[in-house]
Amino acid sequence: MRRIAQWAGLVGVAAAGLAAVSGNAAAADAAGGLGAVTGVHQDGATFTLDAGKARVRVVFLRDDVFRLWVAPDGDFTDPAKSPPSKPGDPAANIVVKKDYPQPRTWLRQDGSSYRIGTGKISVEVRKDPALFSVRRADGSLVWAETKPLSWDGKSTTQTLAEGPDEQFVGGGEQNGSFSHRGKTVQVGVDYNWDEGGHPNSVPYYASTSGYGVLRDTFAPGSYAFTNPVAATHEENRFDAFYFVAPKKDDLKTPLDRYTELTGRPFMPPMYGLELGDSDCYLHTANRGERHTLDALKVADGYKQAGMPNGWMLVNDGYGCDYENLKETAQGLQGRNMQLGLWTENGLSKLADQVKAGQRVAKLDVAWVGDGYRFALSGCQDAYDGIQANSDARGFTWAPESWAGAQRCGVQWSGDQSGAMSTPAGRCRPTRARRCRASPTRPAMWTAFSEAVPTPTRGTCSGRRSCLPR
Repeated sequence: MRRIAQWAGLVGVAAAGLAAVSGNAAAADAAGGLGAVTGVHQDGATFTLDAGKARVRVVFLRDDVFRLWVAPDGDFTDPAKSPPSKPGDPAANIVVKKDYPQPRTWLRQDGSSYRIGTGKISVEVRKDPALFSVRRADGSLVWAETKPLSWDGKSTTQTLAEGPDEQFVGGGEQNGSFSHRGKTVQVGVDYNWDEGGHPNSVPYYASTSGYGVLRDTFAPGSYAFTNPVAATHEENRFDAFYFVAPKKDDLKTPLDRYTELTGRPFMPPMYGLELGDSDCYLHTANRGERHTLDALKVADGYKQAGMPNGWMLVNDGYGCDYENLKETAQGLQGRNMQLGLWTENGLSKLADQVKAGQRVAKLDVAWVGDGYRFALSGCQDAYDGIQANSDARGFTWAPESWAGAQRCGVQWSGDQSGAMSTPAGRCRPTRARRCRASPTRPAMWTAFSEAVPTPTRGTCSGRRSCLPR
């Protein structure tokens, strides 16, 4: 028996070794990058290039928007737009606009490169090595690759030259960071609500070189805004839309083209622009016995204090339920507020809740925490459910979302905590003459009040902050 066990162990080790070798070989086969470009084929505004085993498509949607789509094995796939294999699974798409009129395009080539373009931009493809760059019609450079697109079987990376004064913004919610030059930002699911976290991140960034780029994927990624810039997503394919501005430092045009492609931001209802209140009003252990209608007493407190409040989530807490929903909604509406509910595990009751008066849907991390397509679908379904079952505008908010969520909700940065000592400790004397704290007025507020001039009527002197005469 002992010898049999020894033989079994040896066989197991050998099998594991063969599996590892096989896996490594498969990864090696999948790894690589674009080979030399040997041909190009045009079909309207779509240009397909042959590059070894791989193929590349350049598709112009507008005269300043194009898609760069790479199939490492020669077979183009589109998982971000493919319907789910199982009916009822999340099905939302990042890209929603499909009716672009075909722009006029052209193709030219010389001994070392192909050039394809429109009246506003041109995409240059160096033949060997295969390097892409983009220029405006006036010849100004937008971006240029420093090495061919590469992949390792698990992820794909584009590598771009960094301009001497180029700045980068975007990536969705990147807590504590606005300009990302010299930083690496992560794009993917994250539950860190504080500085350095990236919940509600988005696979879109823009550059002061005058362009924006959307990676059309539900796979996580990272963008290293160093020299060179390396933008990577965890999938063995490359699919990106580029939005080119007419000049440098123009971030507005790419953002406009991005929301045209992925959906314009929705118009929130008026109460969605106001303060909201969230709590559990049913059988809470830390507050004693409570009932959903007790929320109206809190609403009365806002009214008595003269403090505006637009909506109240009355079941905000894990396991918190509700009762007397219709009566609560009517009571809040009588106080110029709207009823909201948090969504812990799905939308099966949404239609009835909206008919009873729900107008706000918080999509909690307990439900949409998986992010990506699941979160985007949840946002869209909740928004549509409010609009389909009432005369109100849809209004949702969530701590995890993805590109396209601007068309159905607002993004919530999560549960932060802090103390007045934190901003006070960060006081920096700039325009303020000094930076001090007091028991009733922390240093941050002292510095702010001294830095901002007090406006007076009729004495504008060119200041934006002055009051009209």
